Amino acid sequence: MDVLEVARFSTLPEAELAVTLLRRHDIDARLPDRDMATMNPDMLIALGGVRVIASSRHIAEARRIIARMRAGEFADEAELSGDWMIDHTPGRIGELDEAEVHGVMGHAKKAGVIVVVLFFVVFPLAGCVMLALGY
Repeated sequence: MDVLEVARFSTLPEAELAVTLLRRHDIDARLPDRDMATMNPDMLIALGGVRVIASSRHIAEARRIIARMRAGEFADEAELSGDWMIDHTPGRIGELDEAEVHGVMGHAKKAGVIVVVLFFVVFPLAGCVMLALGY
């Protein structure tokens, strides 16, 4: 299969977004420079950025989609209106409702705090008390 360069991007996240967008449009796009960009990000400038490649039979359509992406054509209305932002009305700055705070590791963070407190506070103190009492 003959592949050609669709576009170059200055950062890996931009290139990954472009590949995702192209794949949503049924174009098999890839990042041949992903490993280099991950291990040596300083080399990106010297190499001219991260390449996005696709099959030569889809190259024209892929380049049109990337041009539309760079023009902002796929921007969501919520993104443009700012609806995605946290409400900063007077009296609420710094105060977030529990429903507004979402994290992918909510329970894991709590468990991590418990483990850290146990191993670095409770157990060492218990050890000192046991040594002091002669156990």
